[in-house]
Amino acid sequence: MSTPSTDPFNAPLPEVLQKLAEGLLASGTALAIFTPDDGLHYASADFRDIYAVQDGAQTFSSIMRYCFAHKVGPLIEAEDIEPWLAMANAKRRSQANRKFEIDLLDGRWMWASETTFAGGWILLMIADCTFVKAKEFHLRSARDAAIVASETDYLTGLLNRGAMMKRFGDLIESCVVSGEVFSVVLIDLDHFKAINDRFGHQAGDEVLRHFADAARAILRGADLFGRIGGEEFLLIMPRATEDQALKVLKRLQNELRVQTLPTNDVILRYTFSAGVAQWQATKTLDGLYREADQALYAAKHAGRDQVRVA
Repeated sequence: MSTPSTDPFNAPLPEVLQKLAEGLLASGTALAIFTPDDGLHYASADFRDIYAVQDGAQTFSSIMRYCFAHKVGPLIEAEDIEPWLAMANAKRRSQANRKFEIDLLDGRWMWASETTFAGGWILLMIADCTFVKAKEFHLRSARDAAIVASETDYLTGLLNRGAMMKRFGDLIESCVVSGEVFSVVLIDLDHFKAINDRFGHQAGDEVLRHFADAARAILRGADLFGRIGGEEFLLIMPRATEDQALKVLKRLQNELRVQTLPTNDVILRYTFSAGVAQWQATKTLDGLYREADQALYAAKHAGRDQVRVA
């Protein structure tokens, strides 16, 4: 009398298939089998739950139409279901094995594997990957936050020196190709050391924050503005000529002249000096920065509270 084989490689195929099916269902993997004409031949309880499959004969299209109409199941970003269905049906059976993500309206993420067999039958397996996607999202968010923190001046919230110089270099590379003009401005707050000495470092910090806020309110959306030293700021103005930069700086000067900064029971006013340089195709980053710095020095040497062009 023969005994059942204990060799796992020679186990009877129906028994193996039965165990595989039981294991897949127990794992929470949603399973569905579609006929060559896209009729739903089999659906596990998990699949029926995900897609709110109704009783009676169903097809892929009828299931999707129900989900769309009742706002259940997958997220379908379309105003009309029919063009979306045409696109989805064009993808089905386009490959022997196709993998893709499915976002559900309840916030879950699914990973789907669609296998097309000879004759057009489809086996669809869907696994919940919400935990993995959520972890990936948190890791990406943490990475992005770390990048922002590494590029941000802690006191003013502006870009720091490293971030500004990187964007400075990137803009030059871009403008070499496009031929667009831009201007760079170095700004220094006048007599800042005297403010610290007379009113204290807290007052100095308030002045830096106040200037950052005032400049942000005046500058254009495309402008890049950062703090690159104690009381020194760098302004990069894409597609701006020297004259356009001068007009913006004039508005900022006028704004500061009418504003007051209450600090330590003292009404404090302050000014700035600035040097402007316009990029040309022959100029390097170092050369352009040096021109703006020399113009800033000229403004300070001439008495401060003014703007000079390189």
